[in-house]
Order: sequence, then C-alpha cells, then structure tokens
Amino acid sequence: MSDRDDPRPRWIIRLIAELSTLLQEQISLAEPIEKCLVGEDAFSCRIRSSPPQGKGFRLCWEGVLGMEPIDGKPHTSVSLFLYSRNRRLATSDHPEGSVLEIDYEGSLEHGGRWGTPQWLPDEFGEYLTYDSYGDR
Repeated sequence: MSDRDDPRPRWIIRLIAELSTLLQEQISLAEPIEKCLVGEDAFSCRIRSSPPQGKGFRLCWEGVLGMEPIDGKPHTSVSLFLYSRNRRLATSDHPEGSVLEIDYEGSLEHGGRWGTPQWLPDEFGEYLTYDSYGDR
C-alpha cells in the first residue's frame, strides 16, 4: 500500500475530531502523524489537551490513541492520563495508577462513536512514564 492509499492518517484525524467533540475541548496530536503508523495495519498516537491554565485545579490530560487488529478486526481505543497541578490523578482503589479508557465502537472507514469511559488500573505499570503533563 502506498502512503497515498493508506487510510490510517485519515482515520486518526477523524477519530481525534470525534473525541474532541465527546470531550468538548481541543485535542492536539503530540507527534507527527507519520510517526503514529505502526507496521502495515496499526497506529499509536500521543495526544493531549491544552496545557493547564489558571490558579485553581489546573486540569489537563495526555493520552494514547491506538488501533490494532485483533482476530482480524480493528480494535480502537484511547487511554487518557489526567493531571491536576501537573500531578497524575488516580482513583483511590488503583494505588498503582489509573488510566481512563474509552473504546471506539463502529467503523473506522465510515464512522462510529466513542463508548463509555471507564477507569482501569495500570496493573503492569506500562504507563508509569506519564507521570506529569508534557514529559513525553
């Protein structure tokens, strides 16, 4: 497949736009879209909200938007890491860290919708490097 025929950049742009609508805020791609493409059929992108502002809670987030084929079908989700005053937030029942996970339901080509967000534990510590906003 040539770069021109690869649908993944188009999917990434649309998924970010749909997620932006769901979260009701602007989302930035934190790396060039070409670096998001993994192999022939997957992608993984760093995304983020605007930097924290004001003097209150100073809320912001970063995340990973990804898609990989599982049993021949694309599985698309986003993992979000929330920060207040540049410290990563977690639920009290996840002492090892939490991630807010949202699965995408529907067609990457024709559209779908983001599902219900759910807090999951970072059981394997795979997201420990997301300790504070802008570290990556």
